[in-house]
Amino acid sequence: MKARRIPVPAPLRAKISSLEAQLAFCDALITFAGQIPETIHQRAQIRVYKALEGILSVELQGARKEATDRSKKLTA
Repeated sequence: MKARRIPVPAPLRAKISSLEAQLAFCDALITFAGQIPETIHQRAQIRVYKALEGILSVELQGARKEATDRSKKLTA
């Protein structure tokens, strides 16, 4: 028996994709700033990017949960 794919509303798919791209960009910025920061500015950049990454991760989890909940309602 073939598994049934649960539909996810298009706006949520776009939001999830956007958040994933933003997280990837934050990761690239952290890497670019350097694993061993040499200046106070680099250390500050890394702290800011990591904080932003944490916030985006929470938002992404919420968006994925919302997508799952909505798709369950659509298939119920």
